[in-house]
Amino acid sequence: MKLRFKKNLIIAYKNVFESPEGKLVLEDLKKKCPTLTRPVGVTKGVDIHTLLINTGQDNVLKHIYRMLGRDPNEEIAEHAIGE
Repeated sequence: MKLRFKKNLIIAYKNVFESPEGKLVLEDLKKKCPTLTRPVGVTKGVDIHTLLINTGQDNVLKHIYRMLGRDPNEEIAEHAIGE
């Protein structure tokens, strides 16, 4: 990816998710993200399709945090403490 394009993309993510509306959307995504709401792991009887979907949702949210220059692991820990 070209540096200029990536820089513009990061700016776009920040414009979106640091706006009042974007913060509201990000909070909603955090509530719905499986990693943020329950432990992740494989247990007997777990539906593999659900596990894969949840993993995909986690990856999308983590990508958003990375684009905002924030550590997704800190965000997850902060959310778990706040619950």
